[in-house]
Amino acid sequence: MTDPLIVLGLDIGDRHIGVAIGNIVTQTATPLPDLPNDNSVIDQLLALHQQYNFSKIIVGLPVTATGKYGIQAQKVKSLAETIKTALPVEIILEDERFTTQAASKFLREHPHIAASIDAVSAQLIVEGWLGREGGPKKSI
Repeated sequence: MTDPLIVLGLDIGDRHIGVAIGNIVTQTATPLPDLPNDNSVIDQLLALHQQYNFSKIIVGLPVTATGKYGIQAQKVKSLAETIKTALPVEIILEDERFTTQAASKFLREHPHIAASIDAVSAQLIVEGWLGREGGPKKSI
C-alpha cells in the first residue's frame, strides 16, 4: 500500500538519475543517492517504493527556456511511461527549468552537504511541486 503523504522526485539524465524523497505534510524533500540510468532502474525504483511506499513520482521534465520540448524531454517522457507501467503510483511531470543551476548554486553555498547535483535537482523539483501541490501539473 502506498502512503499518500510521501512522494519521490526524479531528475532524469542520460547516465544518472537524481532522486529525492518528499513529505507532503512537512513540505520538505531530502536527496537520496543517485541511480544509474540503465537496465536496473526499474528494479531500483521498485526497491525504493518498497522502502518508502511513496504514492507519486514527480519527474522533472526538461523544458527549454522558451517552453519547448526537445529530445531530452522526449527521453524523459519515454522513461516516465515505462515507470508508470511498472509501479503502482501516479506519475507527475514537473517543469524543471533552471533546477540544475539552482542546485549548483545551492551546493556551492553549502559545501558541507554531501549530495550530488542531480539529487539536489530532484529535491528542488519535489519542493517546487510541494509548494504548489494540486497546482499546475501533467499526469500521465
